[in-house]
Amino acid sequence: MQAVRNRTCTLITRGSDYFCMHLPKIPLLVALLLAAVSASGCMSQETVVSDDVKAEMLAYADPIADNLMQGFNEGNYTMYSRDFSPEMRQALDEGAFEQNREHVTSRIGLYESRSDPIVTETGEHIAVNYRAKFEQEDGVALRFVFKKGDPSHRLHGLWFNSPKLRS
Repeated sequence: MQAVRNRTCTLITRGSDYFCMHLPKIPLLVALLLAAVSASGCMSQETVVSDDVKAEMLAYADPIADNLMQGFNEGNYTMYSRDFSPEMRQALDEGAFEQNREHVTSRIGLYESRSDPIVTETGEHIAVNYRAKFEQEDGVALRFVFKKGDPSHRLHGLWFNSPKLRS
């Protein structure tokens, strides 16, 4: 595993998987994002999927998002991480979850609802992108990343992003 920090995130590589950890000025984990990377290591262009692929994805992604956000609101790491891939569970353990949750709730409150998602694909990954309403901010970007062809439907990347979270 290798970590490289720049102004906007700390990029952690683990094999062919890339995690972008957005860290605030204090050492708290704000977000975890698995960036889709092609076999050559270059970024592929992100494209919106067909309606059929979107429907197939949402059949499992919506319940995963519902469960994860309920676990987030309740401070229940077991529920929150239920659908994590092994790499996600290792990168975002219970201690990091507690710090991350405190950072998010202190700035934007608890999760309330989300809009219909946009589903995109890049290389070997598919992302489900929601706009969410939290108690103190609307329009928060929630991004759930899955690996194409993974029959377990494990979550390989997660990202919370908003102006208040970046401040």
